[in-house]
Amino acid sequence: MFDDSFVEYRAVRDNKATGFAFKIAVVIAAAMFIFFLNAIPLMLGLNLILLTGSLSVLTIWGIYILLKRQYAEYEMEIVNDVVNGAKIMGKTKRAELCEFSLKDCQCIAPVTDPKYNEMTKKAIYKLNFTSYKEYPISDDIWFIMTGSNNPYMVIFSMKPEMYPVFRRYCPRYTARYSMPKKTAAEE
Repeated sequence: MFDDSFVEYRAVRDNKATGFAFKIAVVIAAAMFIFFLNAIPLMLGLNLILLTGSLSVLTIWGIYILLKRQYAEYEMEIVNDVVNGAKIMGKTKRAELCEFSLKDCQCIAPVTDPKYNEMTKKAIYKLNFTSYKEYPISDDIWFIMTGSNNPYMVIFSMKPEMYPVFRRYCPRYTARYSMPKKTAAEE
């Protein structure tokens, strides 16, 4: 009898320079908006400090929420033959993206495989579970093409622990993978 298998994979989406520039631009724009929101009524001699102060606090709160949502983490769990995928936004909100069985998959292979282009055309949509917005075409990035009813593609970074699970539950459609050799220190 087989033992139960459990593999968990997490990837934090790196927004790189564009994400950092967006944060800086939003903070600068908000600071300018708050300054002018408070300065213009004072220069005109209007006493609207309660209104402008409230709008300033709401602006700061809105910016905080907006910047917190920029943090995205993707999680993929494999329990026996069931794959669950989720997106965690702002370290608080979890959205389930997919759930499927490995037994119903059409293909599990690296994105360098010739089948990748063919399967991309069949897929209704792609779920990117890598830490990249645009993932590189390399042997470390793999894809799973789900069953024939509403087929979609899940793209992820391969971990060596995943391969035995893929071979156990979907041996016919799993591409070959050269497992890293364990050193004496790891054993």
